[in-house]
Amino acid sequence: MADETVCVGLALTNQSYLRADRILEAVKETGAQAVHSGYGFLSENTDFAANLTAAGVTFIGPNSKAILDMGDKIHSKRIAGEAKDNMIPGYDGEIAARNVGKVEL
Repeated sequence: MADETVCVGLALTNQSYLRADRILEAVKETGAQAVHSGYGFLSENTDFAANLTAAGVTFIGPNSKAILDMGDKIHSKRIAGEAKDNMIPGYDGEIAARNVGKVEL
């Protein structure tokens, strides 16, 4: 339901939809009030979400703190546990790396 569009680059995603700088520039040019970054692309980029918030623009998605919290799976399981959410039992600690990549013949 957008009332205007802005080209942010070529079809290749690394030259368009993954260029937060170009999207922020388009937001400033148009006076956009909100941004939905799509699925994937910048939707889980905490810096992008924080930059939009700092510019007074609504990020349609989770805030940067939620992105950080949920990006760390051990931390997110601890948050869910503290909230008394139902969880599948399992290990929620850190596993020490031992002999990773070492193959004995």
